[in-house]
Amino acid sequence: MKPINSKNKSRPILWAAWTALAALLAGGLYVVYQVLPEKVAQGIVAQAQVRKPITETPKDYGIPGYQDVSFVTSDGVTLSGWWMPLPARKKNLGTILFSHGVFKNRQQVLGRAVFLWNLGYQCLLFDLRGCGESGPSPVSGGVSEANDYLAAEKFLESRHELGKPVVFFGFSLGAMSALRAAVGDSNLDAVIADSPLANLKSYVSRRTIGGAFTSLPGFLGACLKDYDQLTGLTLTEKDLDLTPVVEKLNQPPVLYITGEGDDLAKSDEVRRLFENTPAPHRRLAYIPDAGHEETFKKFPVIYEKVVTEFLTDLRNGFPKPEDGSAKQDAKKPGVQN
Repeated sequence: MKPINSKNKSRPILWAAWTALAALLAGGLYVVYQVLPEKVAQGIVAQAQVRKPITETPKDYGIPGYQDVSFVTSDGVTLSGWWMPLPARKKNLGTILFSHGVFKNRQQVLGRAVFLWNLGYQCLLFDLRGCGESGPSPVSGGVSEANDYLAAEKFLESRHELGKPVVFFGFSLGAMSALRAAVGDSNLDAVIADSPLANLKSYVSRRTIGGAFTSLPGFLGACLKDYDQLTGLTLTEKDLDLTPVVEKLNQPPVLYITGEGDDLAKSDEVRRLFENTPAPHRRLAYIPDAGHEETFKKFPVIYEKVVTEFLTDLRNGFPKPEDGSAKQDAKKPGVQN
């Protein structure tokens, strides 16, 4: 009788183990690169379809002379907004065009507009495409939404109401759109970008079920491919990288605002955008302890001081830095200049 070879006996067990492991790995990769990206894309599309209602107007803030307006972008999307002209007796300090964050509407930036209107700036607030009361359009991370700022500017110009200086003021997605729209706009005098997101990963990793998987090679591309299929867009990861955009901003002054507690548009990422902006006059203001939607709400006095100083310097000409450098470094309100 032949003895049983233990090696021969263990081979089927090892083969079965390796087969199970390979099947498990293949199944995991299928979920990560096929199922999960589709769920991420579907989640963003679903959120965009829920329109946040407008429950306040400028009238609620003591501005009865505002107007409900609408205008059409160069690619045919109708946008809705509020025009807040100044009374004839009030000196006009300039024109500020406002827009809001993703899945929100113009009401989100109404408080900012009211404080600047009270200072003497005429304001146009508008709903980005696909948001509020504006026409349908998929979210594109500011790529298409940049046209909304240009349409708002053209609308006021056609009415001969575009008083100088002209400033684009955006929050979150609105900030990303404003920075994109500023590239090559000869009419524009400055940009105020509150809490812009640096790239696609910032949003997908922090606001979707994609989470930590965004660090895996090819995962973001798979999410974007599914999103493009659902929306009809043709976006790439490169399209949604804001750094190459701000690197082209070598003329209009830019004020970046960031909340030190922001978990979405993180302060270090906003600072990198600031550092890559070649504009002769640039500033970065930190709002202490503020989360993503708290930069204005939490410390309005600090916020208003930073914005007012920037706009005053814009009108009067920016002071030359003491060290002779053309660029102005970051400011931490209440901490250092």
